[in-house]
Amino acid sequence: MIQKRLGLDSKDVKILTLYTTQPEISQTELAQALGISQPSVNARLKKLRSRGILASTTGMDVSKTDVFMMRADLATPNPDQLLDRLKHCSFFVNGFTLSGTRNVSILIMGYSLQKMESIIDTHLRQVPGVKDIQTSVVVSSAKPYVCALNLENEQHEQCQNPTSCKDCPMHRSTP
Repeated sequence: MIQKRLGLDSKDVKILTLYTTQPEISQTELAQALGISQPSVNARLKKLRSRGILASTTGMDVSKTDVFMMRADLATPNPDQLLDRLKHCSFFVNGFTLSGTRNVSILIMGYSLQKMESIIDTHLRQVPGVKDIQTSVVVSSAKPYVCALNLENEQHEQCQNPTSCKDCPMHRSTP
């Protein structure tokens, strides 16, 4: 069981469940639900946060917006280097190192499919060693999916043009 592997007791599990279903719940409300004092709740919250078990992300819920999300799975000899470079792209949501033939999966968001194809063409297909790229447009999600996307980065002129990735400072620094 996950809770056993993480060393969680029933009160920790209840806190996580309540935060998942009611992110705005107060410590007083948690204390009442658990039958413990508010300082005890506070101590448990600090412990869960310091261990990375309780975390929150603020951002946009993709399912409620008029933006596109694309997933690209690919093979590369240096996944960490590629993901480190991509994290500077305004449209990069997240990336994962995987086992198997395609050892990287990335998520990008954009205001147009043309822009996302430009990102894939410029920042992935032209990188030496990157191969076997398969892309898919995310059509829907089973649960809300909140993405922490830095929209302020998107405001520079290159990101406004759907095919401008070739002019991006990140692309010019490609190894």
